[in-house]
Order: sequence, then structure tokens, then C-alpha cells
Amino acid sequence: MLLLIAVLIPAPAIADPDPRPFFDRLKAARALMARGELQAARTEFRALDLEMDGHPSAIWSLAQIAARLGERDEAIARLMDYAAMGLARSPRRDSSFTALAGHPRFEAVAKRLEENAGTMPDTASLRRREPFATLKDPGLLAEDLARDPRTGLVYVSSIHRRKVIAVEPSGSVRDFVGSARNGVWGIYALALDTTGDRLWGSTAASPAHENFVAADSGRTAVLAWDLRTGEERVRVELPRDGTPHVLGDITLGADGTLYASDSVGGGLYALRPGAASFDTLAAPGTFGNPQGILEVEPGKRLLVADYPRGLILFELERRRATPVRKSKNLALVGIDGLARGERSAGFLKFFAIQNGIRPARILSLRYHFEPSGVAGGILERLDSSLGETSHAVPDGGDLLLIGNSGWERVNEREELQTDDKSSSPFLFWIRPPHR
Repeated sequence: MLLLIAVLIPAPAIADPDPRPFFDRLKAARALMARGELQAARTEFRALDLEMDGHPSAIWSLAQIAARLGERDEAIARLMDYAAMGLARSPRRDSSFTALAGHPRFEAVAKRLEENAGTMPDTASLRRREPFATLKDPGLLAEDLARDPRTGLVYVSSIHRRKVIAVEPSGSVRDFVGSARNGVWGIYALALDTTGDRLWGSTAASPAHENFVAADSGRTAVLAWDLRTGEERVRVELPRDGTPHVLGDITLGADGTLYASDSVGGGLYALRPGAASFDTLAAPGTFGNPQGILEVEPGKRLLVADYPRGLILFELERRRATPVRKSKNLALVGIDGLARGERSAGFLKFFAIQNGIRPARILSLRYHFEPSGVAGGILERLDSSLGETSHAVPDGGDLLLIGNSGWERVNEREELQTDDKSSSPFLFWIRPPHR
């Protein structure tokens, strides 16, 4: 039922051999290419691609460089690597490949790359999409969701309206945390603590939310609300340092520790049970744009989705971040949300919402414990009718997702653009055939 099943390669994870951050090196490689220093750029892109066991941006750039140098076979080989990842792009619209036009092998790979953007008729009959609820407000900017397995109640965070919505199993919608209650800013991530009967959330001040006050810029915090009353029980703010921060994703560890990633500052933090301040696990700048977090080995290892880089394995005791081991044809860039699945002997199943590539898709993945690494493939492609999908929660073999979140209407100033033609976010299920 998966497309592009990836085989786990028995090789050690590649540690970062260069002291410069990955993104500084990526920018440097692109600058070399823009200046026409193609051989120097090629050296940089090859190192970046090797480090990540296959990095789409580096592979495409290597194809462009080879084409510009007149190395037709090399250029086509790199385009084939890109296509093997299931990614879509049109080399016919890229002037780097003009000289290759008409060559049979180039035309074949160009066709494959364009077809990768299409639907999946081979799997369409295996799963079905089922609407659950419409949130009836185009101005929500819906970001994350959490589901209480005991009641079926679903909680949805709203960045723009600065609130949390509760959706009943019937599909009816009400406010759980009212707009800007107790001065909360935009609400980003959610995590449910059924043991403590609390809903955790993260909040950050930015132009994306209503009534933004510039003086609050850079402020971000985590909160916990009582599931029975909706009252705020915990609030811990990340210390201000004069630079932007957004605690955009959180997850709860097995021991009750809350882990939070800073999507703007690039740090990783832990809030221990009962603590009044954060423990800095990874300093700002460690990650480029960290998103979803998953505790794969309690107290030992986390997976962090670094949006333009891929999945990063973070060792808690050593506080070390390294690229996760994977097969070369498994593209892991552009991952927003991570959702935990079932644990089996030897591996943990999980899902990844990949909205930063074309086509957007859901990956069904497995984290193998020994030797550690990730394998899997495409579960579902997400077409444009779903808008931008950000997060999901599993329920057995089913997945509940946010559709039409609104992020496609956020401009370069981080402001949500809404008019009378804007449609509302909605929740929908993806179910396997037996359901």
C-alpha cells in the first residue's frame, strides 16, 4: 500500500563533518553557483547530499551544474535520482536544461517528473477520505490538533484567532479556550496529557495573529489547560533575548517531559514535570527550521523534522543532532507534523505530513531501533483541493487531518489574507479499505 518503499541501508549515520551550520553551507553553495563557480558549487552540493543520504535541493542543483557543464549523462542521472524520490518539477521550464531538450532519455525523465505531480490511481481504491467537520471560519489559521481517545473530542489550535476549538464526535464546534484569553498570542502546537487531564499548547506573538502588538514580537511560551474547565494551569515563557522565537511544535515524553522546537530561532527545549523554566537541549541555530518532534526512545532519542534539511536524530544524553540514516530515494525535507503510530518489535511506526515539497504528501515511516534509522514511503498524495495540510493524529489505522489550514494565504509579512472568497479549514479522515 505504499509507493516508493525505502529499504533501510545498514550504514552508520553520517555526522556533520563541517563546523558550519548546514544552512550556511547550502546558502554558500547557491551563492557559488549564482556566481558561475560551478566546480566549487558542485563540491559543496555533493557534500550536502552525502551528509543527508540524499537531499532534493542538492540533487537538483547537481543536475543543473552538470547540464551547464555539458555533462548530459550526469545531468540526466541526477534528474532520475530526483524523480525516484517521487518529487515533481519541470526541467523543461529550467533554462539550465535547454541543451538537453529533445534527447530521448531527458524527455523520459522530464515526463516522469511531471507525472509525479499527479494523483495515485493505483492506491485511490485502497483508502478513502471522509469529512469530519468544517470549522466555519476562514480566519482561523488552523495549525495543530489533538484527539482524546477516551471521548473522541478533537482540539484544534488557531493562530490567527488566538484560541483553541473543541470539535465533538458529532462534528459540532465550540470554543475550548476563548480568543486571547489571559493574553495568549497565536496558539500553535497542541499535546494531550490524559494522565494529568491537561491540554498543552504553545503560543507565540507574531503578525499572523489578530491584534498583534509589535512590542511583544519574539515572545513565546507553553501553556497547559485543565481538560474539564478549560482554565489555564501552567504558563512558562521562553526568556526574551531580543531575537525572534516561535515554539511552534511540542510533544510529551513518556515521563511527562514537554519537548518544544523553536521554528524561528532553531533551538530545542525541554520542560520537566513541575519545572518553572526550560532546559535548553540544543542552542538557537542548531536547527534551520525545526517543526514536528517525536520521542522514539523514551529519555534517549528524539526525531526532529528540520523543514529544509530532513529528519534529525537528537540524542538526549549527549545532546547531539545528526541526520537520521535512510535510503537515498526517501526525501524527508519539508516535513511539518509528525504523528506517532504503533510500536512493534524492533521499530516504531509514525506518519509525517510533508507539505514543503511538490506534491504534498503523507509518509508512512518506521523508526528502527537497532541499528537506528528510518524507512518507509508515500502513504497518500495530498491534492490542491485539500489546501495546505499541516498536522494529523492517528486513531488505529486511520488518520485525522486538518485541510485548508490557511497557510497558503499568509503573505511575506506573516499576515493572514482573508476575503469573501476564502474558504474555512476542515477536518477529514483518511481511512484504510477495511473501514
